[in-house]
Amino acid sequence: MSKQTTSNGNRPVHTVRHRRLKATIWCNQTEQGTAFYNVTISRSYKDEEGWHESQSLGFDDLMNMAKLLLDAHSFIAAQKAPGSGAGAQSRQNTRQAPAAFRH
Repeated sequence: MSKQTTSNGNRPVHTVRHRRLKATIWCNQTEQGTAFYNVTISRSYKDEEGWHESQSLGFDDLMNMAKLLLDAHSFIAAQKAPGSGAGAQSRQNTRQAPAAFRH
């Protein structure tokens, strides 16, 4: 499995998966140092050339992706909760997922 990284070296803080669906959570910072989160979604598929990812979902994927997005929302909410320290600290301190989200 390859590590996902953006061109600026940012790596995901957490990934939620269900079969061939994936929601990847990214943490970035504003110039003032406040953390904010984005989520990217993908569906894996295999053809004669190998494995690929698409952002297109079929009817049968929708409810499973809805659950993944709910899980992503819960993870982000836990990171932003008062006392978690993640909201004002750097990305480096938000890499570890809370125990409830580790698989």
